[in-house]
Amino acid sequence: MTEATGPGDAFAIGSDEQYRPVRTVGAQRVPVSGPEGTGLLACDASGPLGGPRRGPVVVVVHGALRDSDRYLASARHAARLAASDALIVAPQFLTDVDRANGDRADDALYWQVEGWKGGYPALGPAPVSSFGAMDSLLGQLAPEPGPDPAVVVFGNSAGGQFVNRYAAVGRGPDLLAGRGLRVRFVIANPSTYLYFDRERPVAVPDGARVNDWRYGFDGAPGYVDAGPRRSLERYLGRDVTIVLGALDRDGASPLLEVSPAAMAQGANRFDRGLRYDRHVRSLARAAGLPARHRLIRLAGTGHAAGDVLAAAQTRQLVFG
Repeated sequence: MTEATGPGDAFAIGSDEQYRPVRTVGAQRVPVSGPEGTGLLACDASGPLGGPRRGPVVVVVHGALRDSDRYLASARHAARLAASDALIVAPQFLTDVDRANGDRADDALYWQVEGWKGGYPALGPAPVSSFGAMDSLLGQLAPEPGPDPAVVVFGNSAGGQFVNRYAAVGRGPDLLAGRGLRVRFVIANPSTYLYFDRERPVAVPDGARVNDWRYGFDGAPGYVDAGPRRSLERYLGRDVTIVLGALDRDGASPLLEVSPAAMAQGANRFDRGLRYDRHVRSLARAAGLPARHRLIRLAGTGHAAGDVLAAAQTRQLVFG
């Protein structure tokens, strides 16, 4: 896998921020595996990650800065507001630049800075797809049959991008369904989305690559085992909600993607979310498929993950 973006590219506003090493590396390690091999996924969590569990599990996917500790703290605050005792797990998709942290990160899987967001294989120690790592993580964390949904996967910003793609192509939820367990996906304020056809709502001067993976299906990584139609059916059949901060409308927001492929989806995160909702519903109608896909607008809320998680509507989705 090649990575076409870096600190000097016109990819995202302030994109150099995500090329700085993380402040802290997750304290726990979870062994994850896939066809490509086995590795350790760094995690922060509200409790130990071993042994059987009966209560619900919430997986919180960090943003571009890979600050899983902060995401865990925000989720724990929201859980207290919701009087929830759910186990909260914040996986950390470390990158090559995080290796600067020395031996604290040396045993954990790591990806390219953009690679983890789209299911690409890790750079080391084994080439495990970030989506495959999530499959393995969910399989280990899933509780015994009980409350529905048993597992909630939440992501904000770049984490929302990850969850959006994973909800369409991820295999783990089907394996859990076979065990009588349902997964809920909550996608908050992503910069961009995975489109299921080649049409885009906004014309851009250089539109030659607007359907490249992660924006469309051209050149998808090896993990992706289905095309747009089958992936749309999978996405529509899953419990998916997009949550948009109504104030997240800044076209110059830090880390907002501004590549042609991103601008073809809309002017800012809020605009792109509304347009994507229409895209999914339109395709569902044309295909005669039921759409369980939902969209919630959070009045008075912007981009910050802590504010999104603490909002009453989000708390109800995530913590019940």
